[in-house]
Amino acid sequence: MTVQRLRVTLLTVLGACVVAVRAASAQTPPPKTMVDVGGHKLNVQVSGTAKPGVPTVVFESGLGSPLAAWGSVPTEVAASTRIVAYERAGIGASEPGPEPRSVKQIVSELHALLAKIDVPPPYVLVGHSWGGPIIHSFAATYPKEVVGLVYDDPTDFTQTDADMQAIWDKVGFKDGRDVMRKQTEALMGAAPAGVRDEAREVDRMERGGFAGLREAGDPPDMPTVILLAGKSQPPPAAITFPVAFDKYFGAQLEQRRDHFGKLAERAAKGTLVETSKSSHFIHLTEPELLTWAIQRVLSAAAAAAPREDLDRFVGVYPIVPTFAITITRDGDALIGQATGQQSFVLSRKSATTFSLVVVDAQIEFETDADGIVTGMVLAQNGQRMHAPKTK
Repeated sequence: MTVQRLRVTLLTVLGACVVAVRAASAQTPPPKTMVDVGGHKLNVQVSGTAKPGVPTVVFESGLGSPLAAWGSVPTEVAASTRIVAYERAGIGASEPGPEPRSVKQIVSELHALLAKIDVPPPYVLVGHSWGGPIIHSFAATYPKEVVGLVYDDPTDFTQTDADMQAIWDKVGFKDGRDVMRKQTEALMGAAPAGVRDEAREVDRMERGGFAGLREAGDPPDMPTVILLAGKSQPPPAAITFPVAFDKYFGAQLEQRRDHFGKLAERAAKGTLVETSKSSHFIHLTEPELLTWAIQRVLSAAAAAAPREDLDRFVGVYPIVPTFAITITRDGDALIGQATGQQSFVLSRKSATTFSLVVVDAQIEFETDADGIVTGMVLAQNGQRMHAPKTK
């Protein structure tokens, strides 16, 4: 693990909520592209061009943050690969979705969205603040689809109830959590409905020591960069903090450094960067730092991602007992060969669909719920011929 220690800070969830509300009202929203994910529509932005061997970068915003809150970073990254950014249900232009707005529900909706817009894996996920635990859970839920993670000053989902209380005990104010919770509830009453829904779920998770965020487990080892904000940003003027904020900040800083240092150490290619130049919205004050982190993970993941993904299609697919299509891999390309015929290169069209370069035909691979390939359909001249995978 590489650790670059400068300094670090953390906005409280309350402060993040307030900044998110301000960002939502201050930014000019981008054009809307609405996609149905099962009864409600999400606003999504897709830009850049998919390139062979380069994963798609998916952005997961902080609590209540609209698309515009990402600033220039998605545009910068789109110069080198395809990017997907969206607004969660009830945020920005997206329609309200089922409640509670749990991380599990959000992960399910994002997975459905990526399928609907025909953006196949592999993915590098970028999560800001509350988006941090979301991308962590997505990678744990769909480990074969994610090849890299970038945490942008994430919510500390590793915290237990005892960890949270330990910070307040250290600053000498035992009832700090209750005091701040009451002020949060009063302030959030004026927030947009979608922000309130997300904040309600954050509060529920916080009361349970974030145990619910860890239900999906941990993602497999993959390239990871964690950015921690190192510039103190006191709470909004409307909030009366019960102790000197710098004292609280120092105690929280120490704990975050320890927790996220351990998270970075889990990855063979894990990097923790602490910056003193930015507070919670690193991507707005230091967009070049987040862009660097994304490119670092892309570089580390790009070589391995296509090989791991393509290997699952390799096998023999008999259409009839005497005629089969054999699929092999040659570097970053899939090669098909029918019984008694010359081999042909397959050109990828989606996550599981490939076209034949030499003739007007298409192969659609069938998968089970875990993404394991079970068969194929050869579509040619208006006919669809099914073949199970036997080897």
